[in-house]
Amino acid sequence: MESLWRNVRYGVRVLLKAPVFTAVALVTLALGIGANTAIFSVVNALLIRPLPLPSSERLVFVVGADKEGRRQYLSVPDFEDVRRQVRLLEGLSAFVPQSVNLTDQAEPRRVRGGFVSDNFFEVVGVKPAMGRGFTSGVDDRDGAERVCVVQHETWQAVFGGDPGLLGRTIVLNNEPFTVIGVMPKGFRFPFDEVEVWMPHHTWPVYRSQAEQGTLERRATGLVAPLGRMRPGVRLEEATSELAAVAARLATQFPDGGEKRSVVVRSLQEVVVEDVRQMVLVLLGAVGFVLLIAAANVANLMLARAAARGRELATRAALGADRGRLVSQLLTETGLLWLAGGLAGLLVGWAGLRLLVAGAPEDLPGGIVPRLDATVFAFTLGLTALTGVTFGMIPALRFSSPNVTEALKGGGRAAIEGGHRTRLRAVLVVAQVALTLVLLMGAGLMLRSFQRMLSVDVGFRPESLLTMEYRLPQNKYPEGRQQWEVHHRIIERVREVPGVVSAALVRALPFSGNGSTGEFEIVGRPPSERRPRARFNAVDPDYFKTMGIPLLQGRGFTDRDVEGMPVVAAVNRYMADRFWPGESPMGRKIRLLGGKEEVLVEVVGVVGDTKQYGLDDPDLGYVYGAQAQNPHIFNTIAVRTASEPMRLANAVRAAVWAVDPEQPVWKIRTEESLIRRSTGAPRFLAQLMGGYAVLALLLAAVGLYGVTSYTVTQRTREIGVRMALGAEPVDVLRIVLQRGLWLAGIGLALGLVGALALGRVVQSLLFNTSASDPATLLGVGVLLLAVAALASYLPARRAARVDPVVALRYE
Repeated sequence: MESLWRNVRYGVRVLLKAPVFTAVALVTLALGIGANTAIFSVVNALLIRPLPLPSSERLVFVVGADKEGRRQYLSVPDFEDVRRQVRLLEGLSAFVPQSVNLTDQAEPRRVRGGFVSDNFFEVVGVKPAMGRGFTSGVDDRDGAERVCVVQHETWQAVFGGDPGLLGRTIVLNNEPFTVIGVMPKGFRFPFDEVEVWMPHHTWPVYRSQAEQGTLERRATGLVAPLGRMRPGVRLEEATSELAAVAARLATQFPDGGEKRSVVVRSLQEVVVEDVRQMVLVLLGAVGFVLLIAAANVANLMLARAAARGRELATRAALGADRGRLVSQLLTETGLLWLAGGLAGLLVGWAGLRLLVAGAPEDLPGGIVPRLDATVFAFTLGLTALTGVTFGMIPALRFSSPNVTEALKGGGRAAIEGGHRTRLRAVLVVAQVALTLVLLMGAGLMLRSFQRMLSVDVGFRPESLLTMEYRLPQNKYPEGRQQWEVHHRIIERVREVPGVVSAALVRALPFSGNGSTGEFEIVGRPPSERRPRARFNAVDPDYFKTMGIPLLQGRGFTDRDVEGMPVVAAVNRYMADRFWPGESPMGRKIRLLGGKEEVLVEVVGVVGDTKQYGLDDPDLGYVYGAQAQNPHIFNTIAVRTASEPMRLANAVRAAVWAVDPEQPVWKIRTEESLIRRSTGAPRFLAQLMGGYAVLALLLAAVGLYGVTSYTVTQRTREIGVRMALGAEPVDVLRIVLQRGLWLAGIGLALGLVGALALGRVVQSLLFNTSASDPATLLGVGVLLLAVAALASYLPARRAARVDPVVALRYE
């Protein structure tokens, strides 16, 4: 310990004597370690740390699947049979998220609802902090008093934290519900952040199916079950048992779909599936940054150790063996890396705040990344691993100096021996190779994002205001009543000053809403696999308001109402795909995606549009007339003469003029919806670009350092050459050749890594090949140009060497 303490004190003095070296090394390490700390905090929160629910690793989602593997809800009878027959789950609860209208407040509002079985809170493992949860056999039976449980944050924000809310009646979906409980503070179920929980049998769709006598149909999916595995049960065992139960049900009740099955997935996997690959790619990227930073510091330490040749030789001559020299050099390395690790924690903390603030949306499931014990341990381990690995390089390289040559005045050349800067060159080659891989990844992301932004959405998104609403079905039970209210609402909206045109649409593009189903073309033999198309319902002014071109036939008119022939418009892709070289006008198709088959006649062809994102695949689109297919849910699209959000209050007031208890929500512009859809790829491209720039800077510094060091080593040689007649341009060429040679080797090695990386990120790219030649050429030229600049600066200095001064060197 005494020896260690001496090494520490001496190491501190050595580092303080070289403030420039120490500062550069610390900044480099802090950036590399800090970037890794920030990204690992997100990885830890999403993939390592359990969800903020008791024993969350035992929570699973049970998803139905048809014979082709497409996911779907379970039917109510299938759900009840599964719940009775499964043995490896200690609980299985229905769960359906759907927003509801809250109308007994000063202003009607929409709240996020969750319709669940009576045992939901037992399955989740969280009890209400005030009041109680649902009671089996009491709250879940038909005809029971309607009750609900409120989220803590909603209790505070909407009801002012009034403790008297318990036992009070609130109006949800135009029906009275008695509040029986308030959940604990911070409880956020991983889906949609539900604000109010209600028994599953009060779900309007459930009740509608029950009234129509279709609730017991096994082909009608209404339940997304959440289960909790028994202690000690593995996911594979639960999957096997549920698959066996599903197979029995499919055989026993084929009317629900033959070969239907279930898929069991951990709740955490379901929650993070949309962001998992992205955060892993970012973790790999910052890992490259750290390797480049560590190699850079190792290069600095090699140069520093070479400059201390006489000192090391003197210590060896006075009796210090190789182990003593290694321990001294490793102590200095440890101090440097320890300081870099501590600084990295600060950089990581700041970086994490920037990450969270710059993310396009909150992480799913109420997950909040933070610097916890796991992150501290990761940073400590990462610091120790890179410190030992890269610190051993100079320690072993300079722990056995040639004492005789060094003390006779050989200086650096004597200490480094015949290898000279070979080891430093290897590190620079590695830096260039890693930088090329990272630049290629960033280039692919940027190119993919650029191509995504250039996609034509098929309509004019500018000056479009949008908002959604849902009519309470018990207030407007008939389709005729629903359409009458919708029609009155849109007529009032069109009267608002500043409104150019307004329309109704069931599933607005980029809102996340939409449906896809199968169809058949009447008069053609059915195919083994039915084609699929997107279905939507719009009013007569929709295509004009959105700016979707009418290519053939006609759009909808006020005559396309209930009782008239059912008509539809299809998009250009569908017309070209199923009626190539002929007109689809007058053709009839049978829609199979709804509750019942619908026969429609094609009366128009419109342009193709994107529905969910700019990367949507081409697919057929069938538009129906809303008056012929009314529904309680609708979206208002308003084209305005000025900035759209200025009319938000006026348009909402127009809705309330028709029904003052009708909430309106998700008031947004269409352009903001499109920006939101590109948020994740934009965020990924920005981060990858930032890390690539940092890597490029570090690689340039490393190449500059090794070239500059080579010039210093060869100062006498350069002087001799110039004294013998060499021109400055010759010296410039020699030095540049070495730097570009190192960069060239790094580029060749990095090319292999870049092509391998492309396969990993291919699924994140849009219309971009993982080996895109233009991207590869661009990053190669950029890296070569930076390498040339980094080599040119010391080469120019070498070309200006005074031969007389050079011959006196050392």
